Amino acid sequence: MRAGFAACVLSVLAATAAVAAEDGCRKFDWPVSREIELFGEGFFADVESQSALPKDGVFSMLLQPVAQVIYTVPPERGRDDGYGGVVTLEWIAAGRYQITLSGDAWIDAVQNNKRLPMLASTSRDDCPGIRMSVQFEITSVPLTLQFGGAMVRRLNVSVLRVRGEYGIDGWRP
Repeated sequence: MRAGFAACVLSVLAATAAVAAEDGCRKFDWPVSREIELFGEGFFADVESQSALPKDGVFSMLLQPVAQVIYTVPPERGRDDGYGGVVTLEWIAAGRYQITLSGDAWIDAVQNNKRLPMLASTSRDDCPGIRMSVQFEITSVPLTLQFGGAMVRRLNVSVLRVRGEYGIDGWRP
């Protein structure tokens, strides 16, 4: 009887933890459901630092020690410890883009050798598989993404055009 009760309690605790994690994913300032689905599929390319990709999408950035990374422009946050990397998207349409990371790291978006201003940022530590999402206004010239300060060697990254907008009163689809 005790074993049955213990199993029932463990099931309830596991279900509660899953609901709490899902709830954390809903607490970002804008929806990250596309990214959760894409990161969960796991069918995307591994990309080495200093690589070029043909366009936006989802990839897994293979990071290296920050001391070995050659950044296009000096990072805004300096050369933190940990891991980092650089990737260039050779073709990207102009518009507002949401860049979402699976782990804790900083990110700079660079075009025409200038760091772009971050329009908005949201992060959570209670959403499995997604840590942060940022938005930039991109022009249609190559986009370089610089990462650093990560404590993991692999970082899932999505670069997707924004479907809605984030205004003063919150997210509007």
